Amino acid sequence: MNDGSAMQPTKIAARDVNVWYGDAHAIKDVSVDIADNTVTAFIGPSGCGKSTFLRCLNRMNDTIASARVTGDILIDDEDIYDRKVDPVQLRAKVGMVFQKPNPFPKSIYDNVAYGPRIHGLANGKAALDEIVESALRRAALWDEVKDRLTAAGTGLSGGQQQRLCIARAVATSPEILLMDEPCSALDPIATDQVENLIHDLRRNYSVVIVTHSMQQASRVSQKTAYFHLGNMVEYGDTTDIFTRPRDQRTENYITGRIG
Repeated sequence: MNDGSAMQPTKIAARDVNVWYGDAHAIKDVSVDIADNTVTAFIGPSGCGKSTFLRCLNRMNDTIASARVTGDILIDDEDIYDRKVDPVQLRAKVGMVFQKPNPFPKSIYDNVAYGPRIHGLANGKAALDEIVESALRRAALWDEVKDRLTAAGTGLSGGQQQRLCIARAVATSPEILLMDEPCSALDPIATDQVENLIHDLRRNYSVVIVTHSMQQASRVSQKTAYFHLGNMVEYGDTTDIFTRPRDQRTENYITGRIG
């Protein structure tokens, strides 16, 4: 699925990133450039560090007392670990969708309006209505829920809940979307809908997805990074990683010998 992402400018630049949880060295000297308007997949066996590294990109590891992050991560040439950077503002710019759909116990409307409200992005009800509709349209959910916006978000199907969480993430007009196994709790039809959505979203965002499914990585991404035991073993065009891996460990994983 490599289709010209090499021409896209770098959105995220990571250099020599290390993460410790107490004494456990979870990420080891990872350096990578992640392009704008591109879907980048992180693959690898369970516990290899891919989700830990993903959480570095919006400082979610800050919420874990034992976590320590070193190295540099720049978004648009700005060091996101600089003391001047407010993690709350950073997370408005870098949206995140989690493994299990986690809508708030609020209405569909209020789930999407939550971020724009706390970040002061809407002047008045009409502006907020517009943001909510736009986000639900981007998440390919508007036509299914437009007549029941006051209904509970938790009453939607699993696939709809995950698209609601995507709508919630894009409502703050982020530039980057992080997705941590966004389809692992979904059935094949809902997975297909979310994958189509990911393909559409990269027109406006840099999307980084952690997935345990190599088939999914090959379907949705243009770039793939393979992680193993805290190391980023290999990174490149998805087609190359899956058909011409340079490292034996990548080949072993892709052919099912490890994992």
